[in-house]
Amino acid sequence: MQLSVVAARLCSLRAAARLSMKSAADAAGLNTSTIFRIEHGLVAPREATVRTLLELYGHGEHSPRLLSLLREERVPGWYDAPGVPLALSAFLEMEDQAQIIYTYCPMQVPALLQTPAYALSAALAGLPAGATYEQAAGAAELVAVRQRVLDRHQGPHLWAVLDRAALSDPPLGRTEDRLAQLDALTKAARQPHLAVQVARPVSESGYLYQGPPFTLLRFPQQERPDALVLHLLHAPIVVEDRRRVEEHQQAFARLSLSALPVESTPDVLDGVRATLPH
Repeated sequence: MQLSVVAARLCSLRAAARLSMKSAADAAGLNTSTIFRIEHGLVAPREATVRTLLELYGHGEHSPRLLSLLREERVPGWYDAPGVPLALSAFLEMEDQAQIIYTYCPMQVPALLQTPAYALSAALAGLPAGATYEQAAGAAELVAVRQRVLDRHQGPHLWAVLDRAALSDPPLGRTEDRLAQLDALTKAARQPHLAVQVARPVSESGYLYQGPPFTLLRFPQQERPDALVLHLLHAPIVVEDRRRVEEHQQAFARLSLSALPVESTPDVLDGVRATLPH
């Protein structure tokens, strides 16, 4: 099974790089038939060949991710599908395996709590130059797939702190979409396995977090250390350095303690809702 996943990924990355089999083979110093056999799962590529092809396709930094499948060091999951950006795969696997997810996104609703309309609007608003609507739609569909983890039996607990800017300035043009997102957050805030808080103004809380959006992941295995994910411009960065993880654990604790209490979240959201035209 791992070989077919590697084959599908390499085929997808070549197509995304807009290279024909012959062009890829010529650039990598291979035969076209070799590329064909690799992409159809007829032969296991050498590790050096995988590295060469990933460099050619612009994803050389992610070669360990694909090589771990080639070596059968892990079982592939939905996050290894060709439609899932390779840069997101490692984070999505960890999110899928987590027991508790702590997240803070200063300027937007966290992905796991977004409505479909919000996810699409956020993806469109964040498109890099030259990106297409289809890419934004794919990103929104991926958000919906990620959210299934919260509906899973014995799925993770989610603890999210929302910034007021995410509520007052969403990437949504239509009032009905804004109302739907607020209603979805209110529903989430009432779920026993979800904790949703709204940050107080800095003038009241006295605490200003100065850093990128981040997620902390805690796993059911006691021996497995917590992981930190920084959500940077182009892709999430997984950080396992103990000191940096602890710094962000302390930051999240301060954000949570200085935010409005969990039980007040539905009332806060109702207050925001009341300011919108119906």
